[in-house]
Amino acid sequence: MESDLNHLIEQLNHEDSEVRIQACRSLKDSSYSETIEPLKSMLEDENKWVRRHATETLLTLTSVEDMIDQLIHLLDDSDPWVRCYASESLAQSADPKSIQPLIARLTDQDYHVRLTACRALAKFEIQDDIDPVIDLLQDENQWIRRQACSTLGHWKSEVTSERLIQMLSDESAHVRSAACQALAAVPNTQAISPLIVLLNDEDTSVRTSVIEVLTKIGDTSAVEPVMEKLNDESPSVRLAACRAMTVFSDTRACEALLSCLNDENHLTRQYACRALATSGNGKTAEALEKKLDDEIAEVRAAACQSLLELQYHHAINSISALLQDEDVSVRRSACKLILNLGEKESLPPLGQLADEEDWWIRQYVFEAMAKLRNHQAVEPLITMLSMKEDHLHQRIEDVLIDIQDHVDDEETKNRIEETFNPSEISGATTEGDSHTSQ
Repeated sequence: MESDLNHLIEQLNHEDSEVRIQACRSLKDSSYSETIEPLKSMLEDENKWVRRHATETLLTLTSVEDMIDQLIHLLDDSDPWVRCYASESLAQSADPKSIQPLIARLTDQDYHVRLTACRALAKFEIQDDIDPVIDLLQDENQWIRRQACSTLGHWKSEVTSERLIQMLSDESAHVRSAACQALAAVPNTQAISPLIVLLNDEDTSVRTSVIEVLTKIGDTSAVEPVMEKLNDESPSVRLAACRAMTVFSDTRACEALLSCLNDENHLTRQYACRALATSGNGKTAEALEKKLDDEIAEVRAAACQSLLELQYHHAINSISALLQDEDVSVRRSACKLILNLGEKESLPPLGQLADEEDWWIRQYVFEAMAKLRNHQAVEPLITMLSMKEDHLHQRIEDVLIDIQDHVDDEETKNRIEETFNPSEISGATTEGDSHTSQ
């Protein structure tokens, strides 16, 4: 094995570049530290492919932190691929001495290098001099302009907001969308008017991004324009608008949100359910009750939660059927609604879920049985007692004792006594049987 390793190291100096490349590849799986220094020397090889493979192999054998100086040196390599690879690798390091060399690559003649360097800088904290990145907003390449917007947004610098607002009118939809997303990180009320105009942009991703930014800024002047997007032809835009209306509570959106309950996208239906809890009218509760039968569990759960927020007591019967739903989040929502809205006569069905695996459901079942406090609560509470609910154990016992003290039913009293003192009940039964036989 050692001889094979030495042979590969020797081949790094072979006159044939193909041999040197193959040696670099083979050493990638060696995991021997003795190969690191010989490979570092290959970073100066005259053949760009050798330098590429040597760089890749080194980064599999050692950490980026141990290669910082070499990677910074490779930023000046004559091969654009090597410069890109070095930029990407330096992004994985938090070493601040990588920053200035990366900034210097923002003016690289190869657009791939400029793009990669700009992306790498987004991994670092904001710099005192951000002008080199701002300058990239005028780059001829749309992908670099887009990345410059993203990097500035990551840095959350307020001084860049004016330039980002200007980028909302860029000829590229990708850049306009990135500028919107960047403005979400540095909200500026001056951006509201141009953003509202972009709600009618021809590009779906732009309209979607605009809604997300306006929602984050939260200015009420944006509510009505966003509401209009509930009827947009694009599914993703309608979804973004529904999400926005969970933040912008406005009853003027009710009719459009009711239509969204039947949207082809289940996420839109889900957010429409949530939004209607605060933006509904007299028709809302009945429409939400119908969504308890939706084919998607998240929609059923959202409808259930909104009915709870609306305090819609008439939904109890429909909700009770959801206690047997196949989805745990739906069962959980159903338990919570019945517990909070139901009268005592609505609570017994929750007892069926006493042995549920879900922690929250068991809490709701206990609270329901504690509220019920009659013979119907006994078996569910005993079931929960046997499940070693340590945090509820004493409370369950207290409720059972209270039921035992207040019910007139001897069978119920004995069932509770048997739970606490099984040997005494068993002894009493045996003694009774003995007298009977005599």
